[in-house]
Amino acid sequence: MITLGPRLINRSGLLRSSYCANLLRFSIRFKSNLPQDVNQKKNLPSNEEWKHLKQHIPGESVQPNDLKSRIPKFPLAKENVPTLLPRPGVPQVGSQYSFRQVLQILKNKTKPELIYEAEPHRLYFLACLSFAAVLTIYGVVLAEYAWFEANKEYDENEKELNGPLRMREFGFTLLKNSTFAMVMFGAAYLIGSFPTRLIRRMWYLPGPVEHVQFTSYSLLPGRPTPVITVPLKNLVRKHQARVWTGKGFYGTADKSMFFFVLKESEAKKSWIVDRKGFFWSDGRVFDYLFGKETVAEAEAGIPYDEQIGIVNREVKKQKQELRAKHGMFYKWKLAGKDMKQDAQKGANYISTLKANNKKPKSLPNNDSKTVKK
Repeated sequence: MITLGPRLINRSGLLRSSYCANLLRFSIRFKSNLPQDVNQKKNLPSNEEWKHLKQHIPGESVQPNDLKSRIPKFPLAKENVPTLLPRPGVPQVGSQYSFRQVLQILKNKTKPELIYEAEPHRLYFLACLSFAAVLTIYGVVLAEYAWFEANKEYDENEKELNGPLRMREFGFTLLKNSTFAMVMFGAAYLIGSFPTRLIRRMWYLPGPVEHVQFTSYSLLPGRPTPVITVPLKNLVRKHQARVWTGKGFYGTADKSMFFFVLKESEAKKSWIVDRKGFFWSDGRVFDYLFGKETVAEAEAGIPYDEQIGIVNREVKKQKQELRAKHGMFYKWKLAGKDMKQDAQKGANYISTLKANNKKPKSLPNNDSKTVKK
């Protein structure tokens, strides 16, 4: 027993030390899965970061109307880079929501819902201002030419007119030669005022009568931002210009046309919507709202050109089937068959008329009774 005692003591000590080592190892491993910092406020963005982040969230930034917001930044390639992030909380058509459910979510809104926000329109202002300046210069040159010609004819007075007739001829010549100048000035004004038709933000206003509210630009910088409210039924897009193209993040990108037009039926005004911007869910929602399409048509999202292509392919397929059945001259054969049927119908009609003419004529019953009396 004396020899076994130390062995038992050493064995129990080894067991105790191994148990403590395993317990320490387990505690370290267990603690490693715990978060080191439970203060979630430290993970939130700071005020400066949040202020910068709000500039890229649709509906959160303040849209100024000053001159600085209309001057593009150089290099101009930066203006083509998208800056808007998807708006949080907007449902997307996919595995979680169907297109019909997305529309129902929009219809069930009780407060105004932001459905569109455009990227900055600085390039629009630059292009319109440049083009308007060129047309204005042309107009000034033409107006100067008209004034020069009118004064030249007035001084020469080849017709030897007196005072009143001479002034009348001067005014007529000035008006005639300044027509092109007035056309140039009018075109310059229309192009210069084109940005006032650009939609910056758009809200869907639910209610018994659905409305759409949107903001645009004032003609002069520094003026209040125009806010327009229109009933949804009075705002329509062109029949051919579908919003949904299936390209881009929201399915609205189009290489041939970078905007689409919404027409206000009662006021006879047109509003420009840039395809590069934030769209609520995707472009099919806009086809449903402004294209007055059914849910099935909007969900299918078939472009107008593709619809024509489907019809043309179906017609081509039918022609190929007729050619395979009747040969190369199937058009003439079908035309001859139709003519034969028409001739047969005409012959039957003539024979019916002849048969009716051969029947003896008899008086009506009422007339026969009166004759007997």
